[in-house]
Amino acid sequence: MPIGLAYLAARLRQENIAVEIFDSLAWTCDNHVVPPASYTTADRAKIAAHPRWRHLVHWGATWERIQDKLSEARYDVIGVSCMFTPYYEPAYQLARLAKKIQPWARVILGGQHPTVAHQHALTERAFDALVLGEAEGNIADVVGALARGDSLTGLAGLVFRCGTGLCDCAHPTGRVHLQPRNEFVQDLDGLPLPAVDLLDMGQYNWTATLITSRGCPFSCSFCTVHATVGKKFRARAPEIVADEVEHYVVKHGIRRFFIEDDNFTFDIPRVHQICRAISDRGLDVELHLPNGMTVVKLTDDLVTDMARAGFRSLFLGLETTDVVRLRKIRKGFTSLDKVNKGAALFTGQGIDAGASLIVGLLGQSRAELVRDSINLIVAGIRFWTNPFYPIPGSPDFQQCLAEGLISRDTELALYDQFNFAIGSDRIPPAELYWAWICTQAMAQWPRLVLEGRAARQVGGPRAVAEGLDRLLAHSTDLFGPGGELEVPAVPVAVEGNRIFVHPAGCFDSMQHLADKPRPTDLCTLTGDVLAAAVSIYTGTPYRAHQLPGKNVGRCVFALSADQVSPIFREVLQTIQAELDEALASAPVPADGALISP
Repeated sequence: MPIGLAYLAARLRQENIAVEIFDSLAWTCDNHVVPPASYTTADRAKIAAHPRWRHLVHWGATWERIQDKLSEARYDVIGVSCMFTPYYEPAYQLARLAKKIQPWARVILGGQHPTVAHQHALTERAFDALVLGEAEGNIADVVGALARGDSLTGLAGLVFRCGTGLCDCAHPTGRVHLQPRNEFVQDLDGLPLPAVDLLDMGQYNWTATLITSRGCPFSCSFCTVHATVGKKFRARAPEIVADEVEHYVVKHGIRRFFIEDDNFTFDIPRVHQICRAISDRGLDVELHLPNGMTVVKLTDDLVTDMARAGFRSLFLGLETTDVVRLRKIRKGFTSLDKVNKGAALFTGQGIDAGASLIVGLLGQSRAELVRDSINLIVAGIRFWTNPFYPIPGSPDFQQCLAEGLISRDTELALYDQFNFAIGSDRIPPAELYWAWICTQAMAQWPRLVLEGRAARQVGGPRAVAEGLDRLLAHSTDLFGPGGELEVPAVPVAVEGNRIFVHPAGCFDSMQHLADKPRPTDLCTLTGDVLAAAVSIYTGTPYRAHQLPGKNVGRCVFALSADQVSPIFREVLQTIQAELDEALASAPVPADGALISP
């Protein structure tokens, strides 16, 4: 749900400005594999850089659908949102299309990308102005001035070119007007409720996004939140939050919510008040924290209140189990022990809780990142992993620049979390890819990892048939209660060396492409994760090859010990060595359950 656009639309309505929202990302029915003939320069750079994947997926509305929307009515101002710098190119394409169809309209760009990379955004001449940071404070003034043809000079939080009719300079020079932002919005309670009536909430599975606070006082080295919403914690009143939840329930029939604050639990007493306000109203809602939370000041009373309010899932940000590295990434306030105790509190109240890891942090070795996953497996904590990448605007990005890992000329589209074009200072791109694939398998099948190691201790490397059978046995509960899936790799049958994958548990289904024409090897990610799981169990490296077509709607992969990536072999050897070292004093029986030494 585009919560930011819904807030801006509501703010414009307050000034009697007619507004529409078109969320192109919501049109997943239009998802398709991009034909190579349509690749842009950035697309080709992504394909050339990726260690494994050879196809690009266009997510959301087709350009034809967007063109039809732009042709429906006459617009004075067209706003484009780009929240992630790696996806700048379609935002620029959209601006050019808007100018072509409605040449009289002013086109503006907002979001994280122009906020952290306005110099790059200005290279696209189709944009008349860039809006920096939070826009609720100035969007009505900006849109009003553009619609009337007034000067933008003096309006805060804007970037635009001199000599384009937007300034009142006596002698236009073509220079850039960079007008700094005012303070961040302080009175969040004074903002109107998001204009969700402009959205088809069915496209979001009748799930609404809540923002109960903005800003984060912490300074994690990989994060860019300060650029858009600042470091100061600004919060909405608990009763106002409960009012919004009740509004969604009564007016829109929505009972499922994602709270996407940057630091929801920074003010613990406030969280208690929000939970109790929701509970006292008997709203019967389901709450989730997809942005996670910290373990700071976590207590049983807090968890009890969250459970009563309707919290169903969350994760605890950990990123690494190494205490020294936690301090280096400025997260010394957390630890494996704290996350372990916190996760136990939540699961004890029926809340699905896990931990997050970042694979390949700056300075981290292959052995260290593998040990992180092993430590969580041994602790019995559910987890998932994300690959490191330098996010423009983050402290880690600046360090990568200083160390020469990237340059000012690096193609911005390559700063994609799953492009694996950059790697880390100690881990090359291909190695980072395979390390992430293996940690995905370890997170998906933790007990399989332990069981395989125990079996190898007794009888040496295991046969592939045994590995496949055990993989299948450990794959009966991979879908969450709401059908959610962490890793798109759900095997449902094996036959010889072939693995048949659940129709809803493969990469193509996650990308909404299952019933569409697609290349044979589209689901390489799924095959690689499955092969990694069997390899970790058996102790023998295998590769997966996707077979043509489908079997009763299921993708099929064949495993082979031939032509296995040498880099994957090295990663597998590291996993085996780290498992042996970590479990040397903790014998593991055949069922994979740890025995206390």
